[in-house]
Amino acid sequence: MKRTLLVTALLGALGSSAAMAADAPPPIEKVEIAANRAFLVNGRPFFPLMAWLQDAANFPAVKACGMNTTAGYWPKSSGTEHAGQYLDLVEKAGLYGVMPSDPRLKGRPALLAYIHDDEPDLPGDASDAQVEAGPGLRVNRSTPLWRLLDGVTHSWSVLDPLKDASVTLRLKAPVTVESLAVHLTISKGLSAAKEVVFTADGKEILKAALDPSKKGQQKFPLPAPVTLKELTMKVTAVAPGDQEWGSLGEVEGFDNQGRNVLLSPPRTVPRAAPAVTLEAYRAMKAADPSRPVFLTLTGHFHPFFKKYTDEQRQMYAEYVKAADVVGYDIYPIYGWNKPEWIYLVHDATDLLARLAAPRPVYAWIETSKGGQWTGALEGQKDVTPAHIRAEVWMALCRGATAIGYFTHIWKPAYSPFGVPEENRRALREVNDQITRLAPAILAAAPGRAVGIEAAGGVKVDALARSHGGRLYVFAVNYDEGLKETRATIKVPGLAAGAQVEVVDEGRTIPAEAGALADTFAPLAVHIYRMAEPAN
Repeated sequence: MKRTLLVTALLGALGSSAAMAADAPPPIEKVEIAANRAFLVNGRPFFPLMAWLQDAANFPAVKACGMNTTAGYWPKSSGTEHAGQYLDLVEKAGLYGVMPSDPRLKGRPALLAYIHDDEPDLPGDASDAQVEAGPGLRVNRSTPLWRLLDGVTHSWSVLDPLKDASVTLRLKAPVTVESLAVHLTISKGLSAAKEVVFTADGKEILKAALDPSKKGQQKFPLPAPVTLKELTMKVTAVAPGDQEWGSLGEVEGFDNQGRNVLLSPPRTVPRAAPAVTLEAYRAMKAADPSRPVFLTLTGHFHPFFKKYTDEQRQMYAEYVKAADVVGYDIYPIYGWNKPEWIYLVHDATDLLARLAAPRPVYAWIETSKGGQWTGALEGQKDVTPAHIRAEVWMALCRGATAIGYFTHIWKPAYSPFGVPEENRRALREVNDQITRLAPAILAAAPGRAVGIEAAGGVKVDALARSHGGRLYVFAVNYDEGLKETRATIKVPGLAAGAQVEVVDEGRTIPAEAGALADTFAPLAVHIYRMAEPAN
């Protein structure tokens, strides 16, 4: 009942007739990608406006915000048994679906495309260290035992139970140690190690009493240097807590020069290698070549984030081979609480469009605060309608021919569609505008070099397209400094005095010879339409 009332209230706020007036989209017979990266559905231009991973109860809200597609499917969601049943609900709602591969979807009239598992490039840690759990030790996958050797003293490995826990370190080559150290982690309610015994290649070399109240390194010299290839540590006594499990931060062995010869730093690796993703792509295309395949990457292809080395980032050229359409997700405010990073949406789209050419690209756009990794809700900065609109047009001006919206929030409580009302109105406005202007946005570039420059070095960008005998220029101020500026758009052949319409703003601008000028407030978007200038 609450969900029904929420949807009803939303439709009332947006205007129920406007929200539900659009007829169901035509059944899909063919999906093609045009030479200019435009989607063609049944031969006609189509601009996908997607919502990510939605419960079917939210489909009215998705449509009310002007979206036409839902992407992703979580098994059993919306009370369904499989993706085919979910696509039934998508179709009934008057939407298209971008779905995980499933043979039951082939030929379905609401199926726009398939999509890979999300973010195969998500960085994670992998270690070459060989650390084996002893008898009875329960291994916590989120705190792998190799963390005992990773050199990060503020990380830890869970030992469950702590009493009598043992781990064996198997080294690739013999090392000689003169002292050993253990880093204790102290947490309220947890057991703490009180005594450990070290055995080297089956022979006891150290029994050490630990201070269970002392956090950090506790180091012990050996009676004599020991050369070993296998080292076992056993916790023989504990200071008991409310829980029988505890943790350790690090195990170290130092040589005569003070070097930790047990150290085995982890490597940063993607969740799924490009070869694995390519294999999945080939399987999807073999099963159904009639639909394109989408792939969403993280933003780590951009060097700004420095998670991968320059050499590692070369793998992205391989990832794009595993898809027909490539996108990414960067949420400057929702994800990092940094509005000053908003320009990254522009720059990342540009980089991916060049990397993925000639494939279409898309960007997932943030729609609210409420992220789970950005601290307490009261400290999170708002995602405003101006942010949403600017980010969308940053992506479009750099060549995106589809847009997705991430609407999930975790604070103050989880909701897959936690978009505040003012942002829902903004989504409706920008999506209606994109839908209405899609034939122009997806049209070919003009046969003239259209450019834009702003005073004071303010970051602005523009996309020019020719359609129906008219020239369109879509322009955005994407400067993270939130500076107002006066920008000049250069249009070769534009006659002085020609009237240029500013779309949806109820005004016109008289042109100068070969140019027009306008003021751009911070994050402003302007769309200009004019008769195609004579050559």
